[in-house]
This record gives sequence, C-alpha cells and structure tokens, in this order.
Amino acid sequence: MRTILKFAGTAAIILLISCPALHAQDQLQVTAGYNVNIPAGSFRDYVTHPAYKGFNAGLAYPINPQLSVGLSFGYNDYYQKYPRQTYDDGKGNTVSAVVSNSVQQIPVLLTANYTLVKKGFIRPYVGAGAGVNFVTFDQYLGEFDDPHSTAKWALKGEAGFYIPLSTYSSTAIKIGGSYNYMPYNRDGVKNLDTWGIEAGIRFPIH
Repeated sequence: MRTILKFAGTAAIILLISCPALHAQDQLQVTAGYNVNIPAGSFRDYVTHPAYKGFNAGLAYPINPQLSVGLSFGYNDYYQKYPRQTYDDGKGNTVSAVVSNSVQQIPVLLTANYTLVKKGFIRPYVGAGAGVNFVTFDQYLGEFDDPHSTAKWALKGEAGFYIPLSTYSSTAIKIGGSYNYMPYNRDGVKNLDTWGIEAGIRFPIH
C-alpha cells in the first residue's frame, strides 16, 4: 500500500510540473473525476465487490477541436472479506481462517480522446489509452498476509458524453463508461480487468 501511495504522489507531482510547460500553449485541458470500477473476468474469482474508492485525473492537449492527446492516472481500491472456511495450504495441511483480499491499482496511461460532434448540448466521445498498471495485490489468511507489488501493461477503451457548461470555453461535465484490460497472472488470477463508470469535469488552463 505504501508503494501505491508513493507512486500516486509522484504521479501527481509529474502532472503539476507538466502544467507550466504546456501552459504557454493556452489550451491545456485538465480532467478530474470520481469513478467506480467493477471486477470482470477471473478478477471476480478474487474480488466481486466494486471499488468505490476511485478517482482519476489527466492532462490533455487538443490537436484540433475534436481530437486531444494526453496523460492520465487513476486510483482504485478493492477489498473483500470472506466468511471463515477451511483451506488447503498446498502441502497436505488444512487451515481454518477468514480470508480477506485487497487490491490497489494505479493505471498511468497515454490517452487519445475524440469528440464525435463539435456542437450541441450533449457531445458524445470515444477514447483509448495504453500504459502501465501499478498493482499491490494482498491476501490475508487470518492475521497473516502475502503482499505483492508489480507493474503490468494496461489498455483502456471508453465512451461517454460531455455536457458543455459554457459557450465560450471547453469547460464541461464528463460522464462515461470504460473497459480496462489489465493482465496479471498470479495466484490463479489471470487478469485484473474491470468495467468502469465515471463522472467528472474538464476545464482549460488559460
């Protein structure tokens, strides 16, 4: 968990340092929001509960009025406790314990976003991202745990819509959904894929 928090702080500092460099362009866009991610695939064999502790943030530079490219990072915290059961330790012994599974993810992605229409009260968009997913994966067997931190590559596809708040600015509410492809392959879990729902705001830095 400490590794995850240290990286989150580092990522935030990188984003803040990047702002002055792009600020001169007078078009840099910042996006920040809250997200809920739902485990999918073999990840559900480990955790079935959604991650309600989630956020995302990003910087993007518009290539034209519809296409923008940038960098984003997020944080999601998954946790689930299972009732006491008897488990085989793989050495011919059995253990009766309460098992708790905990996963934290920080995806850092290069992104591209395309708005399908230039005008209108609702402006649909599609987006994609590729990069690295920093993971802390921990299982508590009673009071004993086996933490493991790693970095894996990741892909993201998303779609949703913007609701502009001003005719004279790119400030807008963002609402969308995503699928996050997160390979992993440890302890019988082949991936940490999730479905995501998010809401946030996009605003320019002038």
